[in-house]
Amino acid sequence: MQNTLDFPEVLRLIEDRSAAVRAAIASAPDLDVQVPTCPDWTLRELAQHLGDGRRRQAAVIAAGPGAEPPARTDPKGAPTAPRDREALDAWLAESTELAPGA
Repeated sequence: MQNTLDFPEVLRLIEDRSAAVRAAIASAPDLDVQVPTCPDWTLRELAQHLGDGRRRQAAVIAAGPGAEPPARTDPKGAPTAPRDREALDAWLAESTELAPGA
């Protein structure tokens, strides 16, 4: 038996997980701390990766069913995660809120 989530539930889970990452950023001693489960990445690098993923998800959702997936964003052209803790928090929140229905 496969457990399938409906779209509002998926959005809620994305928002919950994003809030957890933002809480970790808020409480971290430094944004350059290594992530225990991703030891080659700093917390800021993980935030950039997650924010980029949220923005791509928003583009896929906005394109609608049957549309070709949007081209991957060129990392040089993608919005860069800010270095300032408060700005990074706002950037991640915005990345999550870009999804239609969020």
